[in-house]
Amino acid sequence: MAICGNVEGAQTESSTTEEKTLSTQNSTSSLKSEDQIELRNRHFKLYLDAVDGDWNSAEKIFEEDKIDITAILSKKGDTALHIAAACGRTGFVKKLLEQMNKEDLAIENNAGNTAFFLAAASGKVEIAEAMMEKNEDVVKIRGFNDMLPLHKAAMAGDKEMVEYLYEATGDELLDDNDRFDLLVNLLHLGLYDIALDLAERHPQVALARDKNEETALHHLARITALRRRIDSSLIRFCKRTAFFLYNEVKRNVIKTCHSVLGKQRVKKKEEQKGNELGLRDRIKQREQRMKQQRRDELSFFVGASNRGRIKQKVRNWIAGAIRQVMYADQQIPDSAFEIVRCLWKQVMLLDESQILEIVRKPHSLVLEAAKQGNPRFLMIIILSYPDLVYEVDENNHTIFHFAAMYRRFFILKQIYRVGLLKDFVVQNIDKDGNNILHLAAKLPPADRPDNESAALHYQMAREMSFFWRVEDILHPVDAEAKNKEGKTPRALFTEEHRELRQKAERWVKDIANGCIMGATLIATVVFAAAFTVPGGINDSGTPNLVRRVSFIIFAISDAIALLFSIFSVLMFLTVISSRYEEADFGRLMYDLGGGLNLLILAVQAVMVMFCATMFLLFNDGLLWVPILVTTMAVLTSFRSLEKYFAHNGEVAHLTGSL
Repeated sequence: MAICGNVEGAQTESSTTEEKTLSTQNSTSSLKSEDQIELRNRHFKLYLDAVDGDWNSAEKIFEEDKIDITAILSKKGDTALHIAAACGRTGFVKKLLEQMNKEDLAIENNAGNTAFFLAAASGKVEIAEAMMEKNEDVVKIRGFNDMLPLHKAAMAGDKEMVEYLYEATGDELLDDNDRFDLLVNLLHLGLYDIALDLAERHPQVALARDKNEETALHHLARITALRRRIDSSLIRFCKRTAFFLYNEVKRNVIKTCHSVLGKQRVKKKEEQKGNELGLRDRIKQREQRMKQQRRDELSFFVGASNRGRIKQKVRNWIAGAIRQVMYADQQIPDSAFEIVRCLWKQVMLLDESQILEIVRKPHSLVLEAAKQGNPRFLMIIILSYPDLVYEVDENNHTIFHFAAMYRRFFILKQIYRVGLLKDFVVQNIDKDGNNILHLAAKLPPADRPDNESAALHYQMAREMSFFWRVEDILHPVDAEAKNKEGKTPRALFTEEHRELRQKAERWVKDIANGCIMGATLIATVVFAAAFTVPGGINDSGTPNLVRRVSFIIFAISDAIALLFSIFSVLMFLTVISSRYEEADFGRLMYDLGGGLNLLILAVQAVMVMFCATMFLLFNDGLLWVPILVTTMAVLTSFRSLEKYFAHNGEVAHLTGSL
């Protein structure tokens, strides 16, 4: 019995001890979970401070909670430096760097990226410079997908960051694959100056290929020749004018200072023996060389006359000013085609079979350039290798057939300058028996790079005009040749464009009918206003306010509105009564455009007439009323004037393309 009692007592004490132990563990785990939640909240607050760049708040958390400066703040393994660098918080990054060691900058997140790698995409060169001062080796550490920070900056497209990292990285860190990938990224982003420097220093990249087996020349062949387009926005016009004048003044000041500081710069460069010029200096030297080449070309055409060169220089300056101020798009710089020359020169060092392999695989360089409308690329390639003119694809199409299909007449017109070449192109037919005029008779392919959604009658007129131009190239016998389906080019054009012609006819008639109603309404109103003049008339029939300037403006604007509206009605009636044959759409384009212009001017004349009437009514008092109304009228008509200039610009653009 005693033994049983001792056993029971021992079991009771044991159970009590276990309960106390479990209770102690539970309380400890609860304390740990609370600490973890609090620490997580602190890390989240640091994360937000790094995003916002709030160093004062972050510094308090680091000091009070004794959190390590390199603590991980996100599930992606980002530290405060990663977050601030990616968000471009320059001040926050500099404060962090003051408290970090050199080795801390090499910490990578879960994706394998350092903070410097992320900073390369932020566009903040000041952050990259601060990190480089702390640890110069961070520029060498590769990140995601084995990319260098330089490649990350090139993908982001910030030119200043790319220039800085391009010089900081150095050639020894880049292999041929790195250089090729960098070159392709620079070409796609339009950073041609840096790309040209890379191509001149490492011309062997001309032979490298990407995952699609394309070389850098294949990427350059796809540079679309920009077509000039007028930007009708008056606000953007004034803005571009101000920027142009500012840049001209800045350029002249720099040119003046250059003569003063030139000797100092030369002396400084001579003292730096063994050191290469910086990227900016190499770009400037290259620009001067290209300008000298253009001057040499100019002197070749103009002759030795200084007067002629000066005149030509003035014309070029005026043309450049017009391009920068009037047009919305930007011209492709000469450096882009200097890259083509540099790479093609390297290709020409190969034997013929290797050259043809570069040209033809995975697709033809010259045919792609013809498709994109890139004549300068073709000139560079073909002048050094004329046999590429006869290059054909699987359908037996040459560059001129591609030019016909994709409506590149500035390439086609080169046929006139070559004798035997003309016969080859004209007589060459594809697998379906189509000659070059048959291809011009078809609708342009849907993959045309700059396929525009122009108005239907513009499109029809442009198609007809292009067909006529190609027809002029051919002999009358060739122009009437039949393909394997027994169709002549003219019959094929009618068949291909039947639906477009019908749509254009309906569209033009609807527009003309609607405009006739508006023009008739304006003519009716202004005709009635001419006999109900404000202020009334005296016994002799003379208006009482006839001697006031505002009345004269009223009378003149009323007459203009009446005449322009009537003339526009006549032009719209001419459009409606047309036969709408294929050859008529060229004339319809001008008639409809002229009628719309007259109608818009008539509306503006009505606005002027209305403002003049307000000045007549409130001439003796409350002058602020007509001023306010006139201001509102000007703001209201501002947008319509923009549309008016846009329409004229579109007409001029399409007329030039015809």
